[in-house]
Parts: sequence; structure tokens; C-alpha cells
Amino acid sequence: GSINSEEGEAEASPPPSSPPPLVREDIGFKYDVFLSFRGPDTRKGFTDHLHAFLKLKGITAFIDSDNLEKGQKVEHLFDCIQKSKIFVPIFSKGYADSKWCLQEITKIVECKRLIIPVFFDVNPTDVRHQTGPFASAFTRLHENRKTDKEEVSQWSDALRKAGEISGYTLADTEG
Repeated sequence: GSINSEEGEAEASPPPSSPPPLVREDIGFKYDVFLSFRGPDTRKGFTDHLHAFLKLKGITAFIDSDNLEKGQKVEHLFDCIQKSKIFVPIFSKGYADSKWCLQEITKIVECKRLIIPVFFDVNPTDVRHQTGPFASAFTRLHENRKTDKEEVSQWSDALRKAGEISGYTLADTEG
């Protein structure tokens, strides 16, 4: 026998009452993607292009120039990280020279969500082991008496964890 007793019954049936799981998981997120980057290194090139592309595709991305007013505190930045689904740290030669970036990557790793690293003109092993351009930044941090050594250790650990994730390695083609 036939399951449908009348023709057209399938068309009249109501949509499923519960939304698909992804919709439920998205509640509470303000941003699809959080871009963590060192402004002087990549903002005017790669990061701006990536942000424009994401916007074009309908992906809501947090980028500090758009979403963070000058003078807003790190707590607000951490709140934006908490409200993001996916993280894209753009590791560049000067990334570890910025305490903001180091605080961001530490919070990002703590969130235990999807991280898609971009290694922009740096080797992933330099990020993992704080060698190459990352070594000099950490040497300065260790030599600075005002720097909290426990915090530096957390930053190093966060870079190690993020540097172990497969991502994209790009050469700086802008010279």
C-alpha cells in the first residue's frame, strides 16, 4: 500500500518543528570569524583583503578597526572573542611584538573552538617554538622586569598550541 493517502499531502506537510542543530549552536555568537592580526604587518594588505572577501560571502568577521573603538578595554575584546565561532590568527613577523596579539591568541586558545591559522611570511615552527622573528620578541619580554613572567609563559604556551594546528602558510608577495 501507499503511504500517502492523498496526492499533494507531502506539499502541505508543515516544516520540521525543531531547527537543524547548526542553527541552535549559532545562538549567542555575534561573529562568524574573529581575525587576530598585527596591524602594521598585514592590515593594509592581506587582512583587509581577507575581511572584504569574508564580507562579500556574507560572513560576519570581527576586525578591530571596524568593531573596537579607540580606548576600549581588553575585556571588551575578550567579550568579542567569546562571541566568535571561528578564529583566524594571522601570524606575521611582528605578531609577538604586540601584547594585544599575545593576549588575543591566549584567549582564543582558551575558547577551544576552531582555529584556522595563517602563517604570513613566518614559519609555523617559529610560532610553535618562538624562534626566528618570535625569538627576539620573547627575549625582550623576558628581559623586561615589568613583564609578568607567568603571563609570558601563557603566551608562549598559546603560541605553541596554535602553531601546532595545520593552517595556511603564505609568503609576503608585497615585498
